[in-house]
Amino acid sequence: VEDGLIDEVISRLMSGKEADIFVVRCRETIRCAKVYKDAMKRSFKKAAQYQEGRKARSGRQARAMQKRSNYGRQEQEKVWQNAEVDALSRLARASVRVPETFGCVDGVLLMELITDEEGNVAPRLGDVLMSEEQAIEDYALMIHYIKLMLCEGIVHGDLSEFNVLVDESGPVIIDLPQAVNAAANNSAQEMFT
Repeated sequence: VEDGLIDEVISRLMSGKEADIFVVRCRETIRCAKVYKDAMKRSFKKAAQYQEGRKARSGRQARAMQKRSNYGRQEQEKVWQNAEVDALSRLARASVRVPETFGCVDGVLLMELITDEEGNVAPRLGDVLMSEEQAIEDYALMIHYIKLMLCEGIVHGDLSEFNVLVDESGPVIIDLPQAVNAAANNSAQEMFT
């Protein structure tokens, strides 16, 4: 809000393991703001597993992260947040339906709010009733998206009915801080399966 990227926080949408999600207004557009929780407040049992294979920008950054210094922890947070932004951008370019991003500043990721036909927040896949025909069509589309993700070298890491929203055009994949490098992460095949 202070930086002028968000004009108003409308409501809190949900609170998850790694972030709180808010519905916000940016001028005339309603968007979503993902506010990442501090690493000490996150409840990931497998955080190290997700981070394996992620590269530091410099040798200094890598050494600091290994030593777990204050600077190293701050840099680890940036790597965690940037992994989601990077994955969303790469997948969007690869024609995988993900929310459009509008920047990540000070631990806040501003992105498209996925809505249903009435303009309400789109439901999660696990909360949607659909015909058998629609389920088969959406399943085929999800398999296509998973293939495109793998072609980009990305495995979601936590792809489930809770991390797929459904709007009038079909499934939209969300929540990608657990995205892993398919080639550099030793657990990628297990996560993919």
